[in-house]
Amino acid sequence: MKNIFTIVLLLSALNFYGQDKKVSFLNLVGNNIQVPRGCEAQSEYELQACNGTSIKWDYYTDDMLSAVFDATISAFAEGNTSKTEVTFTSFGSQLKGFKFKMGTTYQYFLKGTIKDQPLMINLGTPTDIANSEDLDGFLSLFFDEVG
Repeated sequence: MKNIFTIVLLLSALNFYGQDKKVSFLNLVGNNIQVPRGCEAQSEYELQACNGTSIKWDYYTDDMLSAVFDATISAFAEGNTSKTEVTFTSFGSQLKGFKFKMGTTYQYFLKGTIKDQPLMINLGTPTDIANSEDLDGFLSLFFDEVG
């Protein structure tokens, strides 16, 4: 009986510690955004394939941001003629970047500073976001305006 109790306790502990912690909130420079129902976040900084939309951001120093952003845009611009300048506003800060049409989806690369933190946002979505009305449900939690 003692052995069975020990085995059950051991299996329960392994099961408990083996589970991944589910991320409930995304953290965009201290702004907590709840993960939409039915979607799963990869981390506090990345939401993949949520209703066809993925968003990820990385923090950099000013110098590093420019270098990484320029290299990313150069790589995407090779062989893609659909490069368009875009401007988004997120938590009161202006983010500038480019939109690329990739088959039936759109890839947005934005750079800027929110709360004194330089960052780059990578957004992939089936929606051509031309103005604020095009921001679907959860994207309106990230962006205030599109212009």
